[in-house]
Amino acid sequence: MIIILLAGLLLPVSGFAQEKKKLEAFRLDQQIAIDGTLDEAIWQQAETAGNFVQVRPYNGKPGSASTIVKVLYDNKGLYIGAIMTENKPDSLGLELTRRDDTGMADHFGLKIDPYNDGLNSFGFFVTTRGVQLDFKTNKDGEEDETWDAVWRSSVQVNDSGWAVEFMIPYSAIRFSKQQNPVWGVNFYRSIQRLRELDSWNYIDLKVKSELSQAGELTGLINVKPPLRLSATPYLSGNAENHGNESWNTFANYGLDLKCGLSESFTLDMTLIPDFGQVESDNRIFSLSPFETFYEEKRPFFTEGTELFSKGNVFYSRRIGAQPSGYSSKYSDQGAAEVISNPESTQLINAAKLSGKTSGGLGVGVFNAMTANTYATIKDSTGQKRDILTEPFTNFNMFIVDQSLKNNSYISVYNTSVYQPEKGTNANVSGTDFRLRNGTNRYELGGIVNVSQHYGPKSSPAIGHKIFLQTGQVAGSWKYNGWLNIESDTYDPNDMGFLMNNNEFSTGINVRYNIYEPTGTILKMYNSAYASLSYLYNPRKFSLFEIGGNNVTTFTNNLTIGGNFEVKPFKTNDYFEARVPGRVFSEPANFHVNAWSSPDYRKKFLVDLTLGVWTMFGDNRTSWWTEIYPRIRLNNHLLIRPRLEMDFNSNNRGYVTDSLNADLEHVIIFGRRDVKNITTSISADYVFSRSTSLSFRLRHYWLRVNYFEFYDLQVDGSLIPSSYNENHNFSINAFNIDMVFKWDFAPGSELLLVWKNAVYENTQSPELKDKYFDNLHNLFLSPAHNSFVIKLLYYIDWQYFKKNKPLPHQDSRQRID
Repeated sequence: MIIILLAGLLLPVSGFAQEKKKLEAFRLDQQIAIDGTLDEAIWQQAETAGNFVQVRPYNGKPGSASTIVKVLYDNKGLYIGAIMTENKPDSLGLELTRRDDTGMADHFGLKIDPYNDGLNSFGFFVTTRGVQLDFKTNKDGEEDETWDAVWRSSVQVNDSGWAVEFMIPYSAIRFSKQQNPVWGVNFYRSIQRLRELDSWNYIDLKVKSELSQAGELTGLINVKPPLRLSATPYLSGNAENHGNESWNTFANYGLDLKCGLSESFTLDMTLIPDFGQVESDNRIFSLSPFETFYEEKRPFFTEGTELFSKGNVFYSRRIGAQPSGYSSKYSDQGAAEVISNPESTQLINAAKLSGKTSGGLGVGVFNAMTANTYATIKDSTGQKRDILTEPFTNFNMFIVDQSLKNNSYISVYNTSVYQPEKGTNANVSGTDFRLRNGTNRYELGGIVNVSQHYGPKSSPAIGHKIFLQTGQVAGSWKYNGWLNIESDTYDPNDMGFLMNNNEFSTGINVRYNIYEPTGTILKMYNSAYASLSYLYNPRKFSLFEIGGNNVTTFTNNLTIGGNFEVKPFKTNDYFEARVPGRVFSEPANFHVNAWSSPDYRKKFLVDLTLGVWTMFGDNRTSWWTEIYPRIRLNNHLLIRPRLEMDFNSNNRGYVTDSLNADLEHVIIFGRRDVKNITTSISADYVFSRSTSLSFRLRHYWLRVNYFEFYDLQVDGSLIPSSYNENHNFSINAFNIDMVFKWDFAPGSELLLVWKNAVYENTQSPELKDKYFDNLHNLFLSPAHNSFVIKLLYYIDWQYFKKNKPLPHQDSRQRID
């Protein structure tokens, strides 16, 4: 298949080529007000971009309403003016949301690709209520909305529609100095009453890459990248307590610094960071042998890290993670009482350097250091002492990424984790590449990594990963085939995340999508796949599976979907037994899942999901459901309760293991019922585009009851066991996060945060079976409360140098 694709890459296929629209920016020689009126005469001299076409629902058809855009520029930045005519101005979407959320409000914006390589872009959007949305888009079209820039915008709503003005300073984006550059750009306008999205340059949904279908912005004569130097110092006050303990109060301070080292490269640093305002994790308890993946929510590690995502070797949650010695048996070290045991390591500082040259060469360097972490214990004599639970650690990543023609690229990178106290060093080196033909129809991509672990005495452990995929990525029909090889010694987890290694697998995926409305169907996406997996060492069969997916949207904007997966043969799980070389075999099984999602323009709606799983010729079953209402009481308040239930009957799984007199592993499995109920509610009240109050409550309950125990045999089967210890347990995790946020100036904010958390792990032969009985007991447990007040102030060298105040947004913008 790879040979066929390489031949396809060389053939001149023209079915998806299209001519790019061009817009010339007009040089500005006077100051203009960013007030959304476009009443200065110079706007009339600028070239007009119009004739927008639909991205959805009717891809390629003319937009339902007129949109015109003009672009000005000077030595400071770009000025964008747009006028959106609306046939029914009383039906404009006017929902007021928090920053980076459009909700159901109409919005306008643009994506800028200063390198015009179709791989990365900067997005700037604004809603009819003046709420800003900004993000970066990567090579896969994923939008990173955690990236926030400082820019100006203003909106005016009138009887014929609405208008916007942007001022995007050059310091908000990255580009190299060129005499007469050509930037990639596309403009977008949404009409929520029609669920319509229009674009200036036509975006063919049959083509995988949206960025490669942007138009071009010309006329930017001698635009120079400015000195990019800004700082965001912070000051925070904290108060916290646990249960009936006395309150502990303390203050923190620190600094985030951004410095442009050249026209293309920027250094970002955080010194003594405090992430007390970050939303709590959706904590769960996993019965599987694999680590749980948690999403990164800390701002420094989510902003501007797209370059470091190549190769799947960077998982920022490793930095400041739970100490490896957190769960050590301190009684073995003479501890009668544990006085303190920090749940996370302290981050000293972190820095990242990144940028791209005019030749498309991207370079990134990341470095972070965490301090020694100690638990404090008290022995039987009353003496206190500290035990090291995690030594000082240095995390480092280096990457170079070369953009190629046709939205292609090749990257080379290395990660390193060094712990001097232990004398250990873990490295991963590799390459990540993607090659496409001239029309972005065919693709060949892959990842090749090598991991190396060095200890003070042992010989290095070396492992490898090879992933290759190829296929057709444009058109109504798409297909791809893939091969994944991970050796049993491949381990990127000191700085990356890999659920399991020791895998040799291959598969195919075929997709057929309908982009043009047919009858009552607005669009439809279908896929079917098959995969085959083996253990890498020794090469033994693991599983074969086939499945399919469907998502259909109707003309009334009701969307339904479903998927199924069948494992028609016995599966062999080489990880559940927790002992190398042992296997757990299960019969053939299948699952099916269906869901529905109504039109989000409705003030009240309910998303529904229902799924079932069963084994052939066995009494093991599982069913799950999710009920997710959305209640928009008005344009200021949105409430979203959610109920998730998962009931697993007669499940078999690992319990414990030990060595017998012959030093052979005795592995105990159990038959169990697993009940999991998660309830949550989130509410956002937005007072204005700069002030909001958010509330989030979540309760996770897992109950596991064992009925019978088995001995795991060498062939993977189970036989009854005389083992009869109690392993019934219940997990409760309860969280409240409430945040008041005031953006009192661009890039500056005041945060008031309250967090409440309860975590309970109960092991008992008699567990509460009823939900509200369990909830009552939970509220009797000690809670951890914390209050944080945090002030951040953004300082830009450009304005400090000229002794000018920061550019507040125009007060005439409509916010009612």
